[in-house]
Parts: sequence; C-alpha cells; structure tokens
Amino acid sequence: MKKNYFLVAILSFVMVSMNAQFTDDLESYAAGDPIYGGHWTDWACGGTCALVASNTYAHDGAISGLVPGDEATDGVLDLGNKIFGQWGLEFYAYIPSGKRGYYNVQGTIPIGSGEWAMGNIFFNDGDENVGPGNGYFDLGPATDPADHVQFTYPEDTWFSIIMNVDISLGIGASTVQIAIDGTEVIVAGTPFADFDGTYPTSLGGLDLWSNGPDNEMYFDTFNYQDSFISLGTQSFEATGFRSALNNNILSLRANEEISNVSIYNMLGQEVYRSSSNTSEINMSSYANGTYIVKVNVAGTEGTVKIVK
Repeated sequence: MKKNYFLVAILSFVMVSMNAQFTDDLESYAAGDPIYGGHWTDWACGGTCALVASNTYAHDGAISGLVPGDEATDGVLDLGNKIFGQWGLEFYAYIPSGKRGYYNVQGTIPIGSGEWAMGNIFFNDGDENVGPGNGYFDLGPATDPADHVQFTYPEDTWFSIIMNVDISLGIGASTVQIAIDGTEVIVAGTPFADFDGTYPTSLGGLDLWSNGPDNEMYFDTFNYQDSFISLGTQSFEATGFRSALNNNILSLRANEEISNVSIYNMLGQEVYRSSSNTSEINMSSYANGTYIVKVNVAGTEGTVKIVK
C-alpha cells in the first residue's frame, strides 16, 4: 500500500512538472477582447471578469492587459500549481499618474474560495496613506501597517516585477523573492506564506483584481520559467557550474569555490549536506532515482537535477 502511495506522489510530481513555462506579450488578442484561455482564466466568472486587452499602453507590440476601475475585473494568470522546483516569473506593469493597482498570489488554480499565498500587493493605496508612486506588501497582519513591506514604483512608465519562488524543499518550506523596478523588496529566503505563517497548497497563480474605482493597472510581457530570474546580479549560469555522475561519484566544478552543498530526494528530504569546499560526493549508498543538488558558488545559489 505504501508503494502505491509513493507512485501516486511521483506521478503527481511529474504531471505538475509537465505544466510548461511560457512567455506571453498578449499580442494574440485584439483591443477589447477578454484575455481568457490557455494560462489565462478569472475568478470563477467563466470569462466575464477576465482582463481586457487594451491598446492604450503596451510594453512591447500594441496590446497589454488592463484592470480598470470597474471593481469587477478579476483576471487570473495560471502558474501551474507548482509543488517542487525553482520558478521565476517576470512581467511589466504600468500605472498612470494618481491611479491605483493591486494583485495577489494564489495557492490553487482554478480558484474556489481563494487561497492567498502571501498577503496582498497594493500600489497607491489611499486607505493606508500610501500615495502615488508608493506601494506595500501586507505580509504581516493586514490590519497592522507596521508589518507591511513598502516599496516605490515609477508612474507613467513601464516597470518590471520579478518573483522567484524556491520550492526545492517542498511547498511547506518554500521561500520567495520579489523585485519591483529592479529593486529587491521581498528579500530572497522570505517564507512563501501568508500573514498567519501558513504555507499555500502550491504556487497557483496571480490574481489581478480591480480593487477600487481609481484602479487602472496595465500588465504586459510575461515570462515564466523553471529557474530563477536574475535581478541584475551574477546569474548562476555565469558561475560556470557543471556536474557529472560517473561510477557513483558526483563531480562538481565551477569557476570559483563551491560551498554549502545539499542533496534532496524527490520527497524533499535532505540526504547530504556539506558547508566546506566540495568537488566530489560518493553516491554509492544512495538509492537509484532523481535528486536535487543545491549549491552555493561564491555567494550565488543554484540547483541541478541528478539521476542515479
């Protein structure tokens, strides 16, 4: 019986992993169309409250997705209910002078009653005396501004939003990093949890909602991938890291010293850890299967998948 449960867990992981990453500049829509279908849906409205394609502003091409001030639009970007791995999402936003914006991260798509993965993200929220060009994440209790993480953003121009979610150890130990306009606001390693400290079921998707009559936020140029997106610092690829498994010996090489090596099985259990300079690991005692190797190369972290 345990073996059957294990197979179900592995098959579930494979099915989730097969939900491919994507890019979307929204150019497949005409102005006025609902942005619905594929990786786009809405809050259980059947397309009637989806984002609206707009040609008023665009980051590239001619079309972006608009959340107007109708207090009804509630578009959702499906990120595939991820429960393992490393995932990076980058997109661009535009908020005209004096207008407001909002989004949140959901734990499960399709959305039922809603599972907020990490509070709410507000732009120019007058209710909290956070004016134009300012915003905040309510990662603490929503009623306590002292627990909010504030940031700035430029009005009347496109700015980037990057979210990296690390689920290498499983969703119950996941962390998140978010940058607004190139500035890290939620630092890497922050628990991917709501203001009560509860982890979500998975990395579900983004909810882009019209939170008031002054809402006017445009979205464009989405890139979603199964690896972190660089904030402008050295990328993991630039470290020259490479690995090879031959005769049960895992060899690790990079341009600089490799440290803090950890290995996890597909259940998220740590089976190896070393904080010293590491170049070879004997895996002869490990069961055959897939492992995630997490390393630090001169301060830059990354992961690789090893099959034994």
